[in-house]
Amino acid sequence: MVATRVTDHDWLAEQIRLRAGIWNIDDQHVLATLWWYSASAVLLNPSLASLALTGHSLSPRLEDLVLHHTPSSRFRGSHSTAVLDGGIDHLAAELRASLATAIGAVAAFTKGRPAPLWAIATDAIAGRLLWAGQATGRVEHATALAAGLVARIGPPLPRPRYADVEVGHNRSHRLVHRASCCLLYRVPSETMCTDCPRRAAVDRALGLSTAAPPLRHGERGP
Repeated sequence: MVATRVTDHDWLAEQIRLRAGIWNIDDQHVLATLWWYSASAVLLNPSLASLALTGHSLSPRLEDLVLHHTPSSRFRGSHSTAVLDGGIDHLAAELRASLATAIGAVAAFTKGRPAPLWAIATDAIAGRLLWAGQATGRVEHATALAAGLVARIGPPLPRPRYADVEVGHNRSHRLVHRASCCLLYRVPSETMCTDCPRRAAVDRALGLSTAAPPLRHGERGP
């Protein structure tokens, strides 16, 4: 499915309705936010992964993106059908246009300020690039790339943040220090994410430390 479908009000309304069956809640604001939390990472992944891995980006334009999703509205991935010419400034401009279009469509269902949706997009950028950096052993490069890219896209994206958590002697693991709340805690039987920015600072720090992977048997820090 071509990603321009996210701008189709009726199609998006149906996806959000389907999420009600997953989460057992009928609050459209919460459902639309949870949908965007999933969708943002899927929309951004092709261009960000290609940039981090090759130095060249696939197109993030909605018309060039194909989303893979199930009849229940869950996403299984995405791919881009075009290479984006130009450097990081061009990528930033195209990402800004795609995000503004998609967020505008989702905001019609959240009935609130679009700023929280932009914050979710920042965390998606930070997370996708961190994943690529960890997969290639270039974490510093990838997280610096996230900061530079978000700065070029500009407000209302907040800056991406990371936290380094100690996982062993002289060893740390980098995690996204989230700027956004997905509203999962408003779903019956669910609680706040361990790294939710709504948590008290002490609780959040503890959550980040427990989210870091433990050292494997026999593994030591440098």
